[in-house]
Amino acid sequence: MLRKSDPTLLLAEKELSRFRLKAELKIEKLLPSFEIRVEKGAFLIAAPDSIELLYGVYDLAERAGGYSFFQPGREDFDETRVVKNLPDGVFVPARKVKLKRRGLIQEFPFNAETRDLFDYMAKNKLNYLLVWMKYYDELSDELKEYASVRGIVIESGHHNFDYWIPGAKYGKIHPEFFAEIGGKRIDPSGGKSALLLSEQLCTTNEALRAEIVKNMLEYCEKHPEVKVISLVPNDGFGWCECENCSRFYDKSAKGDLYSLSQHVYKAETIYHDLIEEISRRLREKRPDIILTFVAYVNYCRPAKSFVLGKGLAVHMAPYWRCINHAIDDPDCPINSRYAEDLKSWEKAKNGGEINIYEYYMGVNFYLSLPMVHFDEMFREMEWYSSHGMDGILTQFHISHWTVYGLNFALMGRAARGEDREEALSRLFRMVYGKDAEKAKVFWKKVKEILFSLEGCHIPYPYSFLKRVKRESLTELLPLAGELAKDAPENSMCRELPVWAEYLLRFKDLFDTYWKGSLRKEDVDAFLNWIHSYSDTRLFVHDKFDMYFQALYDALEKGTKWIHFNLDWEDAYILTHEKYGFFRKDHSAGI
Repeated sequence: MLRKSDPTLLLAEKELSRFRLKAELKIEKLLPSFEIRVEKGAFLIAAPDSIELLYGVYDLAERAGGYSFFQPGREDFDETRVVKNLPDGVFVPARKVKLKRRGLIQEFPFNAETRDLFDYMAKNKLNYLLVWMKYYDELSDELKEYASVRGIVIESGHHNFDYWIPGAKYGKIHPEFFAEIGGKRIDPSGGKSALLLSEQLCTTNEALRAEIVKNMLEYCEKHPEVKVISLVPNDGFGWCECENCSRFYDKSAKGDLYSLSQHVYKAETIYHDLIEEISRRLREKRPDIILTFVAYVNYCRPAKSFVLGKGLAVHMAPYWRCINHAIDDPDCPINSRYAEDLKSWEKAKNGGEINIYEYYMGVNFYLSLPMVHFDEMFREMEWYSSHGMDGILTQFHISHWTVYGLNFALMGRAARGEDREEALSRLFRMVYGKDAEKAKVFWKKVKEILFSLEGCHIPYPYSFLKRVKRESLTELLPLAGELAKDAPENSMCRELPVWAEYLLRFKDLFDTYWKGSLRKEDVDAFLNWIHSYSDTRLFVHDKFDMYFQALYDALEKGTKWIHFNLDWEDAYILTHEKYGFFRKDHSAGI
C-alpha cells in the first residue's frame, strides 16, 4: 500500500513524470532492494520502502531513459541510450546490498552546490553525509528537509573536542579540562588553529566528562532532527600526560609506522575509556542517539575488553593507506595491517556499527594526482561486507570531480553489490558516450603509470613525483587530446588534456626544485596556471595555495621541502623512501 503522504514517494512519482518514464511503483517489503520488471511492455518498480523506490526511479532513468547523473549539478541526457521494446521479465533484479551506509565526508562549508550534492547522492544511492559540526550549524532547515526526503542521514560530527569544549570559552575558566604536556596545561588556541594539532583534552577529568554530556544533550535538544553525533579528538596528537591520564599509557608501547604514530604513545585505551562512559551516560537520557568515534593514527584498534555496543559506531580511517593495492591484499605491508585492525573491530562488535572512513581522492593534499581504484573498489566492498562492516564513506570535493569522480561513482555501485564488469561498462558509456573505449584506454594508461612506481604508493605528492618517469606522463597527452577532440562538449573529455598537462608541469616543477634551481617566480607561474582553470572540475584551488605556501617557506628559509613542513610528517615520508616505499622485501617491520 503506497502512502500518498510520504514525501519520498511523492518525489519518486514527480521524478518519473519529469523523466517521461511510464512505470508503476509498488511496495514489496520482502525485497532486499528495488527491482525493475517489464510487464506487458510497461515498467514496474517494486521495492521494500519509498527510498528504494526513489533509487529504482533513478536507476531506470539511467539504464533505459538515457539520463546520466554522474556529476553533481550536471544531469545529462543522451537520446541514443534510450531503451525501448524490452521483453517481459526482470530488467534489474533485486540484490542484497553489501553496505547499508554509503556516503560522503564533507570537510568544507555548505554552499551554493549543496542542493546539487544532495540530488547527486540520492541519484547515486548514497545515504550518509558526515560533516563538521561547525558546518552543520549553518545548514538551513529547508536543506535539512531536502536531504531527509532523499534518504540522507547527516552526521553532525568529525574532529570536535574543540566544539564540545571550546578552548575560547573553557580555557580560562577551566584550564584543568585541557591536556597537560611536559608538566604544564596547554593554552588552547580556541579554534584559531585550523588543524588544532596537538591540542587535546584531559579526558579522565570527571567534571570535563559531565560537561561533555551536558553539552551533547543540549545540542540534541536544540537540533531534534540530529540522530548521529560524534566524539572525535582534535586532529593530530598531543594527548594529556597528567598523572591520572598517564595511567592509560604503556610508555614503552609506541604506535606503528603504517599508521603514522611511531613517535607517540598508543592512545586507544584512554580514548575508548572516555567513549564508553560518555556513551553510557548519553544513552541514559537519549537512547535514540548514535554516538560515533574514530579509529585513526595512534588509536586504530579497539582497546582490550572494549565492546562496540548498541548506540556506538566507529569510523575506521586507513589514513595514508596504499592506493596501489586493495585493503586486504596480503602482499601490501601497509593495507594488510589496516585489514588486521578492521578484523579486531569485527571481533569487538556487539550491536554497534563499523564504517570505513576512506580517501578515494587520495587525501586533501594529494592535489589531483592520479588515483585509479576501479577494480580494487569491488574487491574491497566484498571484503568489508564479509567482515561485518556496515558502511563506506569517502572524503570528496566537487571541484576535482574530473579526476576522482569515477572512484566516487564506483564506490556507491560496489557497495550496493553491483557486478563489477557491468557497472564499469555502464558507467563509461554514460560518462564518455561513443568514446567509452577510448576513455578506458586513457584510464588504463593512468593505472599503468601508478603501477610503474613499484612498491606501495601512499597518496602524497613526494611519493608520486619522486618516482614517476616524465616520459610516461607524456604518453597521456595524445590520449587525452583524442578524447577532447572527439567530444569537446563533454567536460570529462574536455578537461583531461589540462589534467595531463598539469601532471607534466608538476613533475617538472618538482624535478627543478630537487636540482636546486627552482625560483619563487616558477612557483608563482605554476599556481597562476592552475588558478586560470577555476571553471573546471580539476583542482581544489585553496588546497594548492595552502600546500605551496610550504614550498615558498622552504625556498625563503633554505630548508628542505618534503611535504607540508610538519616535522613528524616529513620524517615519515623520508622513512618510507628509506625502505624503498615498501616493496615486498623492504617492509621495515611496519
